[in-house]
Amino acid sequence: MPFIKNWDQLVIDHHEQSENKIIKKEQDDFWEDKVEGFIPPELPDYNDPSLSFLLSNLLPQSSVLDLGGGAGRLSIPLAQNNYSVTIIDSSKAMIRAADKHANHLKLNNVKTFHSTWEEYKNENFDHIICAHVMYGIFNIKNFILKMLSSVNSNVIIIMYDHSPQSHLTDIWKLYYSEKRINLPGITELENVITELNLKYKLYDIDEYNLPVFDDFDSLLNSVISQIFITPDKENIEKLSNILKNYMTIDKDQFAFPLNLKRKLKGIVIDKV
Repeated sequence: MPFIKNWDQLVIDHHEQSENKIIKKEQDDFWEDKVEGFIPPELPDYNDPSLSFLLSNLLPQSSVLDLGGGAGRLSIPLAQNNYSVTIIDSSKAMIRAADKHANHLKLNNVKTFHSTWEEYKNENFDHIICAHVMYGIFNIKNFILKMLSSVNSNVIIIMYDHSPQSHLTDIWKLYYSEKRINLPGITELENVITELNLKYKLYDIDEYNLPVFDDFDSLLNSVISQIFITPDKENIEKLSNILKNYMTIDKDQFAFPLNLKRKLKGIVIDKV
């Protein structure tokens, strides 16, 4: 199983490389200070391409498990549209945010569980959705097969063609003097699913430009957190010099000098 084996090895190598740079903190929830960006609006944005894609592939008023659903950015709008929603996530901060938002909206069709998928109880749902979670999953075969054994209709996976931080590869190499090991994206996931002999459909959802920054400090802080730099004076000065030489300025904004777009895609695997 070369594609499955290659996926798992890539995830191991990426995490090992990252952990060598991260300053360990006891009982630290990585998502604690990032929750706000994942809370859905009070009124569902049905123009959201991901939400529209889900609605076109879900049976009306069915049960939906949002696997790694965070604060419910996609599943709480589904609950507002009369779906019975269960959110599981390994981050307590995300689950607290989902609970708070569901209570604020007075939704009684949202359940949440603080758990990993591997530890979650066996339970069946009409649909399982999994958005931007798969990139870093180890033991990908069992992860996918458990989803299929827990679903009545289909599994819906949303992710980019490349991992979300892959555009920082050059900056990583300039800073650490080593090649960045990027996580797999949806192309690699297609290969895994094909190797498992599963029938699926691939959909194009949308395209996004790489992020731009209105000021240098915003750029600097974003990169610091994503490539795990200890923000002391020496490190900040080193990274600042790299960014000033690497980034381009377009219409008074700092932009990545890469001619590419993030391609958002969806995979639907029907229950056989």
